[in-house]
Amino acid sequence: LLKSTDAGDTWKHITNGLPESTYFSRLKIRPGHSNELIAALGSGGLYKSTDYGNSWTVLFNNPFQDVIFSPTGDTVYALSGASGIKRSIDGGDTFESFGSGLSSGARGHFDLCKAAPNIFYAAIFGYDMVKLFKSTDYAAHWSELSTSAKFKSLDGQAWYDLYCRVNPKNPDKAYVGTIDVFRTIEGTNFVDITNGYSGGSVHVDQHYLFFHPTDENTFFICNDGGIWKTTNDGNNFTNMNENLTLTQFYRITASPFDPGRILGGTQDNGTQQTLSALNWAAVYGGDGGDVAFNHFDDNYIIGETQFGGLFRTTNGGGSWNQATNGINMNENSAWIAPVEEHPTKPGTFFTARQRIYISTDNGGLWTAISGNINNSGAVRELAISNSNPMVMYAAAGSKVFLSTDSGVNWVDKTNGLPDRIITSVYIHPDDENISLLTFSGFGTPKVFKTTDKGKSWKDIHGDLPDSPVNDLFIFTDNSTLNNTYFAATDVGVFLTKNSGGNWVELINNLPNTVIMHLDYSSTIRMLRAGTHGRGVYETFIDLTIPVELTSFVADVNSSGNVELYWKTTTEINNRMFEIEREKENNNYYTIGYVEGHGTTTETQEYSFTDNSVETGVNYYRLKQIDFNGGFEYSNEIKIDVTGPLTFSLSQNYPNPFNPSTRIKFSIAKSSIPGRSGLQLVKLVVYDILGKEVATLVNEEKSGGTYEVEFDGNDLTSGIYFYQLRAGKFVESRKIILVK
Repeated sequence: LLKSTDAGDTWKHITNGLPESTYFSRLKIRPGHSNELIAALGSGGLYKSTDYGNSWTVLFNNPFQDVIFSPTGDTVYALSGASGIKRSIDGGDTFESFGSGLSSGARGHFDLCKAAPNIFYAAIFGYDMVKLFKSTDYAAHWSELSTSAKFKSLDGQAWYDLYCRVNPKNPDKAYVGTIDVFRTIEGTNFVDITNGYSGGSVHVDQHYLFFHPTDENTFFICNDGGIWKTTNDGNNFTNMNENLTLTQFYRITASPFDPGRILGGTQDNGTQQTLSALNWAAVYGGDGGDVAFNHFDDNYIIGETQFGGLFRTTNGGGSWNQATNGINMNENSAWIAPVEEHPTKPGTFFTARQRIYISTDNGGLWTAISGNINNSGAVRELAISNSNPMVMYAAAGSKVFLSTDSGVNWVDKTNGLPDRIITSVYIHPDDENISLLTFSGFGTPKVFKTTDKGKSWKDIHGDLPDSPVNDLFIFTDNSTLNNTYFAATDVGVFLTKNSGGNWVELINNLPNTVIMHLDYSSTIRMLRAGTHGRGVYETFIDLTIPVELTSFVADVNSSGNVELYWKTTTEINNRMFEIEREKENNNYYTIGYVEGHGTTTETQEYSFTDNSVETGVNYYRLKQIDFNGGFEYSNEIKIDVTGPLTFSLSQNYPNPFNPSTRIKFSIAKSSIPGRSGLQLVKLVVYDILGKEVATLVNEEKSGGTYEVEFDGNDLTSGIYFYQLRAGKFVESRKIILVK
């Protein structure tokens, strides 16, 4: 449950009084009492809040799906498909069972007419069908309404899609959403007004309907395809989704002949196609899945619907037809079954259910070439080696199998891998011995690599977040970057250039969403990311070294500070340098930043002074960061700092000040035997009468330069003095506090 009090700019997560796991089926504010709310939880419970939803009290523990307030707010009705109606006549303080004539079921929704609150309609899903009911006496008695054959043919999945709404000004008009939207205009007979499977323009699978606050003929319907609007009571609808980017992609593939042409399988919106534009058009219905192009002939493309329902085109996409001939469709199949092209044999493709199937005529006919790979389990992922097509991998559930005879015989290679669902498997294009696996789930590493054809697996998850990894891409365009991989996760795309030694997130303009699939077009060096809910994004891949660093040196100045100097001859996309320091046997940490010059071919000189260096051996390195988040480290340099040659006390800055200022001082290394270079240092602030008002430093310090902050918030305006004592060195300076 989320709440906003600033028109949606920020949101608060509310949990007080609610169970740990919740599913809100309906949330209603009591008319005339904006602090009071009733919530129906399909996950279990009817809840009430009296403090604007900030805390909640449970009224009933069993699942409820709907809540209605009377127009006055005095009476509230709550519906549970399993246990019927509960009514309260005191605004929700107490409830009692109410009404007769409703059947029971797994789910129920109802509504009343605001202009005639005695008229109710209800839809009850009874596990395999929806029954409709009407009441004319404030829900006390209900009568079942007859439904048409078409209504009965579209109500079987009302566990997923169901609602019942009543026109607020006309009690004869009601609307029930199942797969389509059904409407009555005379209070009895419901007629399909969207016809999703019969040529209608409105998407199927309806979830809610809400009315314009003053015009009862204008309402919006919400479904798996987005939002549609009508201004004439549902006689016509307008698609409201054209400028939204909300499509849930499972797979995306660019044409090898025209990399601007992308086909992608989507959740409940079929297989979509774009010609490198924001506008996509459907080429096939259902739930889309994998897409495979024939790299030798652009007339042939194979796609699929859910559970391996293959289809193909033989004329470059002009028409599409079913392509499952020869496949035993009774075998178990993954929701998105794999489809892979043979790298060297034109027209040869592989797919998988429980067994591996091959087609040598672009999907016209399929033949099983193996037994069951994982008993009755469905193969979810399939990979074939480019360098040696005899080598293949198949993944089913949490197991991975290897074939070295083109998919006929398979050996389990799961040893040493986590018990999680395998989400992708890839063989290195140039080396059949190297393969990578990704996993879903949490709590374990999720990227593994083999260099010995599955005999052993190495965890290369590294510093990736503990999030499902859904896909992976092996980058081979640059032979000097032969351990470079991109990972698609539930929280973004990550890149490693050192086989998982470290990963960097590629965040530039990519939304924080689930990345399901990656596709790369090497001819234009474009990486595409198919997201599950935010469409498709692309980025140009240039992994050449963006900055040529020709020198990087360090020196110790007379104050004991380290001055760093470096020079570049060319820069590409250079956002900044991050300066990092390491003491011996410790980790590097950031000590400062210097802005880069973006892109330039002119020589650039940079410098940075480390004013907080400690005596002893120090190591420095530069982290050059691109505008897209990529980075490269320089070689490290080493310098031995012996400390300042003299003591010094600098004037504070700012001065005058209010309320705080900073004071810098330097300490020479102690020459007293047995003190390891340490000596007692005191930095004290006095008022004009010589009274001590603050002690800023009182400890032993090694030689070096230091800086402290003095906060005069508790002091009055005036003149003060600060004094540094270290060994025989004593020096004072004046400061002015002005409030």
